Amino acid sequence: MTKRDFIYVALLIALATGPIIDAFTGGSDAMGFTLNDAGQLIATIVLCVWWEMEDAKLRGGTAATLTQTATVFLAPLGLLIYFFQSRKPIAATIAFVAFIGGALLAIIGGAFLGEWLVAA
Repeated sequence: MTKRDFIYVALLIALATGPIIDAFTGGSDAMGFTLNDAGQLIATIVLCVWWEMEDAKLRGGTAATLTQTATVFLAPLGLLIYFFQSRKPIAATIAFVAFIGGALLAIIGGAFLGEWLVAA
């Protein structure tokens, strides 16, 4: 398992823990921006940009500063741009869908697990 893979697993764990924390603290009912939201935001941005840098190293290049900046401001768009810069179109589409799909599954899984743990 490469460093890039460990970073992605850390991202999935970070994304899954947010809904679990919200389930225990009632954060999903909060009207404002919670500390958990801030932590999730920072962790997601840092891990996505770090993943881009490690992926670029594995592929023998560097991630463009503009791409990393786009990832900071809107992670899905920045990742989409990065994937299309570093891969062929079909491979980029598959990689992007897999990356975002894994993130969504982690968030949904964390939400279900959090609700189940609170109900138990």
